[in-house]
Amino acid sequence: MSKEDKVSIILVDDHPMILAGLKAMIDSIEDLEVVATSDDGQTAVDLILEMEPDVALLDVRLPGLNGLEAMRRLKETLPDLAVILITASDSDLYLIEALRYGASGYLTKDSSRELIRHTVRCALSGGTTISSALIDKAFGMIARAAVNLAKPDLKDDDLPDLVDLTPRELDVLMRVAQGKTNRAIAKDLHLAEVTIKKHVQSILEKMGVRDRTQAALRGVRLGLID
Repeated sequence: MSKEDKVSIILVDDHPMILAGLKAMIDSIEDLEVVATSDDGQTAVDLILEMEPDVALLDVRLPGLNGLEAMRRLKETLPDLAVILITASDSDLYLIEALRYGASGYLTKDSSRELIRHTVRCALSGGTTISSALIDKAFGMIARAAVNLAKPDLKDDDLPDLVDLTPRELDVLMRVAQGKTNRAIAKDLHLAEVTIKKHVQSILEKMGVRDRTQAALRGVRLGLID
């Protein structure tokens, strides 16, 4: 397949590890190509208006200009642009606003290669794809909110799993999400590199994940890091 046949995508996320992971995944899909990346909303808007890609893949929560507002501004100038929003939280209630602003897709960041490819292709055909997890969670939260208004003494049993990280492990996790190596983290925290390695291993075990990218993603989802 020639480069001209590929779908051009601009990817926007403010977490370096997640950005790198998503880019690698998308670039591994034969007919898709990430032509540029950005880590903040306003820069992304400027870049997308300049390059006019086939698809813009935007994180919902971005510093300064969030993904929803970035999409609204983009649609004013490029009304036919396919915009897909991604979120780290599968209980995100921005879903309704995203659809109102004209999103072509709304996915969680741990979506599979197949789902991302399907969503992109569907968006280019004028369709809309929403992660089933987001639909279930979003409307489940709406239903619980309605019940709680009627019976305010009810308790919500659908709280996210707690992860018991120490303050030092939280410091390390924050730097892992920034894409820093064990050596760089050790330098930041004035600790031995072997100590950081042990902290990272402990974080992976406590969070029940296989690698640093998944740890960063789950940390954002649970609100442990911004």
